Amino acid sequence: MKTTKLTLGKYLILSFLSLGLVFTSCKKEEETTAEEPTEKPFSAHAQAQVPFMLKETGELCGPCGSWGWTAWEGVINNLKGKALLFSQYSTFFVSNSHFKNQELDPANSVMETFRANFPLSTAKPSWYMNGDFYQYNDYSGAQADALVSIATPPADVNVSAAYRIKWEGDKITVDAQAKLYKNLNGNYYMGVYLIEDKAKGTQQGHALGSSVEVEHHVVMRGSVEGGVWGKEIISSSADAGATINKSYSVTVPSFYKKENISVGVIIWKKNGTKYFYENAATNQE
Repeated sequence: MKTTKLTLGKYLILSFLSLGLVFTSCKKEEETTAEEPTEKPFSAHAQAQVPFMLKETGELCGPCGSWGWTAWEGVINNLKGKALLFSQYSTFFVSNSHFKNQELDPANSVMETFRANFPLSTAKPSWYMNGDFYQYNDYSGAQADALVSIATPPADVNVSAAYRIKWEGDKITVDAQAKLYKNLNGNYYMGVYLIEDKAKGTQQGHALGSSVEVEHHVVMRGSVEGGVWGKEIISSSADAGATINKSYSVTVPSFYKKENISVGVIIWKKNGTKYFYENAATNQE
């Protein structure tokens, strides 16, 4: 039998060539398997209603900081994930140095316009579901479960909302989408709103004292773009099955805490000079 002898030098050359082939193969595989980043999808549409509930409150309102504070915490704990929730500081018993003048566009205040549109009571604290006054007298917050039945989605829904959110530094972009389940006639708008939890300010009647800055719950920070009511999505009529897309962007003030900001999308129907709630969507949890 014939044998072949390899010198040490030849052996090393063959070994390095073999390793080189392995390295070349690995590099090529990495290049061919790389994937392009994909755009974040919209949240899921559901043929169900997401209500919104607000607390009409004020930093200079003693009851708002005592039993009203606890009651609102009960509402939030029971309705989170079931409704869009926000605190409203308008006109009466408010400090101009706090939330009233801290909106994204104080000259076109969402809170003041909402108050005039619904309208909201001068009595504080008060609670409203979908813009309608709700007689809520649970001062402890322990019976807030009763509100869950109000948030139960009805079977008959005209339109739903979805969203996707992107942050670039202090700039937020919200792509919002409306989906129609029926042929609709009339004038419809879709607004996008920023809500900040744990926004700091003083509060009369609070257990920690009226001069201490405390963390306020789900404070309305204003409309992202398009004015108070957002952007028009239907001017006269639209057919069932249609989807309508709008994009909204704004650079938020540096004192907003991005990690505490949630987004609410509300679809409105305009009738004369008034706007009526149709549906909502939110990433509040």
